[in-house]
Amino acid sequence: MKATGIVRRIDELGRIVIPKEIRRVLKIREGDPIEIFTDSDAVVLKKYARIRELGDYADVYCQALTGALGFSAAVTDTETVLFASGTLKKQLLRASLSEAFIERIRSRQTTLAPEGFALLSGDAAPLRIAAVPVISGGDMLGSVLLATDDTRLRLSETELSILKTAALYLGKQLE
Repeated sequence: MKATGIVRRIDELGRIVIPKEIRRVLKIREGDPIEIFTDSDAVVLKKYARIRELGDYADVYCQALTGALGFSAAVTDTETVLFASGTLKKQLLRASLSEAFIERIRSRQTTLAPEGFALLSGDAAPLRIAAVPVISGGDMLGSVLLATDDTRLRLSETELSILKTAALYLGKQLE
């Protein structure tokens, strides 16, 4: 664990305030669910991503999408690629999403970018993508997407329609 040098007192109701600087660095926003763990003498707070509950199921779903469509496939939470398959798996898996993409999925927008989109944060090259938000019980949990860096391959409305079905199905699995 990394020490921050910040000390807070627990109030009479058992609450503590997570400093703004830490919330900003960890991208914790008002209303975000937080999971609480204990580890011997420590209390650990972690952003909760309900979409992780899909576990191996989401991984297999990505493999099925890749096998059927020929594109790399991924399932994300609201900030990170959690599951991936295909030729871009190493590049995608556990990568942070770009702010532009995060904003699109948080606002529940589908994305079809056949000419390239900055999907990942940092210096990652733009990818051709199709992406649809995964919504469950009215909550936006992440996205399901197809991606390629092959300029010969094109993503179309057909792949976007398939992803809409996939996103709806994954969302229903979490209800």
